[in-house]
Amino acid sequence: MKKQNIFKLLFVGAFISAAIIFSQPVSTQAESTLQAIGEQNAGLSSAPDNLGLNNDLFEVPDFKSAGYVDSNGTSVGNTAALMNSLGSSAGGNLRAIRMTSFQHQVGAIWSNVDTSAGSLKDNSIDIQKKQTLSMWLYFGPSEHTGGGEFGDGMAFVLQNGDVPVSHQGTLIGDGESLGVWGVDRNKKTSSAQTIANSAIPNSWAIEFDTHPNTSSTPGAADYFDNGISGQHIADGYPALATTYNRSGGLLSGYAYSQNHTDVQSNLSLHDGAWHHLTVSWNPITKEITYSFNDKNVDGSKGTNPITVTTSPMTSDDFGTIPDDKLRWGFTATTGDYFQANLIAFESLPALVEGDATATIYDNTEKKDVADGDAVNSNDNLAITYKLNYDSGRNDWSNIKASLNLPKNITYAPDANGNIGQIVYPSGKTEDIKYSDLNNNAYYHELTENLNSTNKTATITFNGVASTTSSSTNVASVRSHIDSDSLIKDIDTPAFVIKKSKPITLTLDSNNLSVGSNEDAKITGKVSYADGVTPVVNSDVSVYAKLNGTALDTVKLNSSDTAGQLNFVVPSGKLLEGTNNLEIYVQDKDGNTSSVSNVTITRSGSLTLTVNKDYGFGSINQVDESQLLPRKGNWDITVNDNREISKSSWNLTASTNGLYNGTTAFNGNLVYINGNGDETALINNEPVDIASGLKTATGDQVTDVSKVWNSTSGIFLRSNAESPAGKYQGEIDWTLSDTI
Repeated sequence: MKKQNIFKLLFVGAFISAAIIFSQPVSTQAESTLQAIGEQNAGLSSAPDNLGLNNDLFEVPDFKSAGYVDSNGTSVGNTAALMNSLGSSAGGNLRAIRMTSFQHQVGAIWSNVDTSAGSLKDNSIDIQKKQTLSMWLYFGPSEHTGGGEFGDGMAFVLQNGDVPVSHQGTLIGDGESLGVWGVDRNKKTSSAQTIANSAIPNSWAIEFDTHPNTSSTPGAADYFDNGISGQHIADGYPALATTYNRSGGLLSGYAYSQNHTDVQSNLSLHDGAWHHLTVSWNPITKEITYSFNDKNVDGSKGTNPITVTTSPMTSDDFGTIPDDKLRWGFTATTGDYFQANLIAFESLPALVEGDATATIYDNTEKKDVADGDAVNSNDNLAITYKLNYDSGRNDWSNIKASLNLPKNITYAPDANGNIGQIVYPSGKTEDIKYSDLNNNAYYHELTENLNSTNKTATITFNGVASTTSSSTNVASVRSHIDSDSLIKDIDTPAFVIKKSKPITLTLDSNNLSVGSNEDAKITGKVSYADGVTPVVNSDVSVYAKLNGTALDTVKLNSSDTAGQLNFVVPSGKLLEGTNNLEIYVQDKDGNTSSVSNVTITRSGSLTLTVNKDYGFGSINQVDESQLLPRKGNWDITVNDNREISKSSWNLTASTNGLYNGTTAFNGNLVYINGNGDETALINNEPVDIASGLKTATGDQVTDVSKVWNSTSGIFLRSNAESPAGKYQGEIDWTLSDTI
């Protein structure tokens, strides 16, 4: 892919000048030179995908103009250069940054710090923001072709300043100093502060040391790694006097060892492989976290990464930091032994600081699936890759997503042929077509740039966990995000699909009829299809929807027989007429039965309410006909909760009269309708009182007596004198469902 490879320096003839200082035979020297070039080019030709080097963002200091010399008094040049696979910085496919390749070399490359407004050259670390640097490091093959040792390694450095390399006067910090630690070339140096003063000031460094220096010879610069075994990684503050320990004495001279922090020893740094390094700054905790070997060249996750989080850094560690910007870079050295030290940058936070993550959500269980979690066969899963822009000078543009989807998931297209969607905060969406999926791999170039106003791209695939006859491990898969200014690799969580145990629900009946105030009782049997697995009632949940509305989830009753379903739908939730119930069960492992449908018919009813506290007024003896008014609470109501239909109802009343003992009242109860028509209630013959028609859903209440007044309703008519006394009787009210 096309990268920003526009660095065009450097130092032709670096190998020749470095080789002149040796007193070995010409043929051996030539062989060593060719061997060093071969090892360098082997690393360059295998460099991973990277951003190249933009010389507007970096500087390669000129050591010669500064007058730096090595311990032999030989002028030292900066050997850092962007090289192609043939070991040339002139044209071709520029692959990586060569820091050193032969003996007695020093290389240094530093980010530009430009705080001017709108600067396109600033490549600093902003300590007020989250910052992430990622890169690849190469330290040479496992062994030199001609045998011999390796030395010395590289260092990643943060500094508050612009010192190009550690030095003591013009004496450069080569060999064990790695270009950043103090210089211990004078055996008369009696103060650790003097050693610290020759280091890069106001700095912090991670060293990748391929040659342990453990000789205590005073002034030989060969004792920094005393007590450390083999190749190692460590970090610390080069310019602090407490970093160095003095040994020896005034007569014999002094040698200095180093107090390393976070030591990782006995490593294999020069093994012919590129090693990935991620360095992150947390502006909240003021800590740096670095991970070494966190991924492999093929994009897969590193199996045994080294991850270190430092103690919180303080203002004293770097001094006063102008504009909250730190310079960062790499230094590398060789001494008596040669080594190809190579770097390939993958992300620069000054350009784009961003993240990419992969997550899985179980839509069936409503939960996130973390690494090592389990899902159930046939669960609906959402696999989401999220790209997030944090900060930077540039848009995150030309994003190319090469996504690998987890196996053992069925990605079935919807009616439009889609298996997912890409969503941006701008409101734009992109459909993910099933036809673009190739053996669980999906490649797509995003149509939107990400920036401070359009921060995320959320790429979601929808799938169903496979039905498995045994628990199945689904491995994490790695995906690659490429662009002009940021490269990311992301891993899905590994998870387990549980063995499928088909569970069934067999209902005793799929049709029920209940009365208007009667609960619907659904009964049945739950069992496993294998006929062997026992049902544990407390592990089985019952899910139901009544007329499309979810009911409360309950468990099978532990006191019932194993697998017995007794599910009650309260009468108050039933509609008049036909109701549809959807019901299924699920065990604690997510095994789910098919949905059963039950038709529940709620028969409607007519009810009559009559308040019996009623009567008629008193009467004096008269010999002519007289109409006596009602007295008391004549409350007569009809409640109709049947379905809306053409059926009506009719209310009649009948009586055989009023009596005082065996003496009949001389008169009759009469009903006068709204038109004034009067009908006598005699001989238990029914008289029509009211009628109605169901016109609304639910309970329809008619208050029959409410419409009666002083001239309508039921009265008592006296025809002539009756013996004095209290006359009583009964009225039979009859409510009929009519057609």
